[in-house]
Amino acid sequence: MSRRINVRYHGPDPIEGAEHLQLLEVYFVPVEYPQIVVHWDYVVQDGEIAFPSGMRIEPWPALPVNDRLHVGASFVRDLPTAKLERAARMAAEMMLSQGKAAVREKLKGTHSPAGDPEEIQETARAMVRERWPDLDPETGAGAARRWNRLVRLAEVVQEHQAARARGEKAPASAVAQARGVEPGTVRTWLHQAKQEGIAARLVPVGTFMTEVISDIHPDGVIGEDG
Repeated sequence: MSRRINVRYHGPDPIEGAEHLQLLEVYFVPVEYPQIVVHWDYVVQDGEIAFPSGMRIEPWPALPVNDRLHVGASFVRDLPTAKLERAARMAAEMMLSQGKAAVREKLKGTHSPAGDPEEIQETARAMVRERWPDLDPETGAGAARRWNRLVRLAEVVQEHQAARARGEKAPASAVAQARGVEPGTVRTWLHQAKQEGIAARLVPVGTFMTEVISDIHPDGVIGEDG
């Protein structure tokens, strides 16, 4: 069954006094707590998340005052903060890599598991063909070795992205286990892929994000599909 999830962003905007850093805010209504909006702030450096720098909870704007939750110490203690931050970070990374318009379209996806092996392999080959159109593995052993290396790096990038979409707590370890290598090897491959300019393409929104982020508009807008 298809269901969109609703994420909103502010930024990234420059941080005063630290021109090389930016601040990105991600906010949404959790599935488990439709009465609140959760905001996460991330410091961004060179287009990538450096670290989360703040988190706050507010009532959903359209909620009547009498229906608001009592946000006391026990509520905050029991809030699944790690899960909420992981979903927010994934949404932030999607926006930084693809842009707001692309993410908005992608979040109309389904909650079927992401990362079909055949789809990843074909996507990886397409990524290499598009980035290196003159590289033909049939022209010689050297070209074949470079082609195979680039395809492997692109596959690992997509597998890592798919593991994140599934909500894996340690996506590099999940990829390593599937490939029969050490997590450090996967991290090396990811670094090499970045050096080659290979960026992950968005996979369909996986089960994890649709279990955490609701389709309720976090700004309190009712009946808007945007």
